[in-house]
Amino acid sequence: MVVGHDMTPLVDALADHGHVVVPAWLPADAVQALRADAEGLWQAGRFRHAGVGRGADFQVRPEIRSDRVLWLDDAVTTPALDAYLGTMERLREAFNRALYLGLVEFGAHLAVYPPGAHYRPHLDHFRNTRHRVISSILYLNPPEWCAEDGGQLRVYLGRDPQGEALEVLPAGGTLVLFLAQRFWHEVLPAGRERWSITGWFCRRP
Repeated sequence: MVVGHDMTPLVDALADHGHVVVPAWLPADAVQALRADAEGLWQAGRFRHAGVGRGADFQVRPEIRSDRVLWLDDAVTTPALDAYLGTMERLREAFNRALYLGLVEFGAHLAVYPPGAHYRPHLDHFRNTRHRVISSILYLNPPEWCAEDGGQLRVYLGRDPQGEALEVLPAGGTLVLFLAQRFWHEVLPAGRERWSITGWFCRRP
């Protein structure tokens, strides 16, 4: 799965702009395999309500975010997921070689937004921590997803959640990367089930 991908354009675009969107980065059969695995895990009751904060500060706040997630670890493994994580490991190594970012790991979770679910504007780092460096989202939805289906990712290009923004349709196979500590972003309400693998390339805490 995507073993032959050239990582250089991703690295260059991130270095130049701080964000990159690549439609159809993953072929349809690979997306379908990942989606099938995600749906199977969902049906098995493995997902949990997402929250905000971490540790003692963790709270489930559906008025802020209403998705469900399943973190990927040694207990959540399939050939398709393993292949995807292997590709992201290659990308981590490419970022370090070219940009000297000191990234030590990639952590990710599956995410599903039921119809009506959303995530209000936020930055991808916890209070008093800066170990998340690059955010990554791969969409597992049908490739024909349209604006009327909702669920767009809105990335604000300024220093706060207002003004000029980039809107990304969550069409299957689309990959989004952006600097976690720089870009405010939100997920607009979804009109149908919206699936993704969301992850972060991290330094040591």
